[in-house]
Amino acid sequence: MKRLDFRTVGVVLLAAAVGCKGDPTADLRTGVNSLSLIPDLMFIDQGTTKPFEVIVRDQQLNPVAASVEVTSLSPAIVTVEVDSSVPSADNAHHNFLVDAIGSGQAMLVATAGGVSDTATITVIPTAFDGAFSTTTPQAGDTLTIASTALLKFDTATVAVTGPSASRVTMLAKTPDLLTVLAPAGTGSWTIAGVDVTYVPGLTVSLTTPPVNTTGSQWAASRSWQTAPNISNLIPAVGAGPTRMTVPPVSPNNVAVCPEAVLPFGSAGPCMMFRFDLAAAANVSFTADWDGTTATDIDVYVCADSVVSAAAFNANCFEDGGAGATGAKPQTTGPANAYGVGAHWFVIELYAGTTANTYVTIRRLP
Repeated sequence: MKRLDFRTVGVVLLAAAVGCKGDPTADLRTGVNSLSLIPDLMFIDQGTTKPFEVIVRDQQLNPVAASVEVTSLSPAIVTVEVDSSVPSADNAHHNFLVDAIGSGQAMLVATAGGVSDTATITVIPTAFDGAFSTTTPQAGDTLTIASTALLKFDTATVAVTGPSASRVTMLAKTPDLLTVLAPAGTGSWTIAGVDVTYVPGLTVSLTTPPVNTTGSQWAASRSWQTAPNISNLIPAVGAGPTRMTVPPVSPNNVAVCPEAVLPFGSAGPCMMFRFDLAAAANVSFTADWDGTTATDIDVYVCADSVVSAAAFNANCFEDGGAGATGAKPQTTGPANAYGVGAHWFVIELYAGTTANTYVTIRRLP
């Protein structure tokens, strides 16, 4: 009887051992159960490409072979394609390439074996696509720059730079619209202080399409006889300042420049602007310019437009020559108000060159 009992027990143990061979979790492997998207949150610069991977997994998160399809719900923002340079060795790992076309956020949908999952792609803009009122202004013209639905202006930090780092004078700013004066020079501008609304807290600097500045609003300023009349730019009492952006005239009109005629050694050119006063007024002109102090610009006011050493000696520097120094910026500022009648505000490039002069006009008490 004992031998029979041992033999029975042996059979039972052998059957149990056979039953333990193989994968005890095999019944849990039911094909595609989930997808791993790497990354499932992507930040990518506009105009660039990044890799994207999909791993097909079973219920135990083991890779499992299956075909995968990935589509973009916003192909105007991102597109996606198979990365043929990285073929799948097990048909469970699938590699793709994401191309950032336009700014904004987009969803990628990955599908395999009836299972789908999504990844969020955030495209960071590298270019500003808001509308300019004109992209072919004359230097000194007023133009506006509009925001977009996704890109707004941070009024605390927004600043605009023109070609070759030239300054763009800001006249007014709101989150939706900038009003500026065009500097001389052709090329792309840079707008700093642009809020990316779909990424909270992100403020960037973006380049614009080329702005093709031609000529100058102030071309007539090269002659005393054709000097533009800027009387309307003289602020009223109590009003804020007004501004001008003035490129140098060409060719060099040094022969009619007061500091060259006197002679004080000016290299020219010079730009003249007439203003007429119906009553005595204390007006101040401040001029700044691109570049360093190696460029010397003088500003002053004349009471006459006769081109001669005697006339310039008698009638120029109504401000006492306060703006004809080597400092940067230059500011006129008469001790007494200018009298009734015609006056000429003069910008003279005494030495060196500059792309633009930026003038601020104030009415003083």
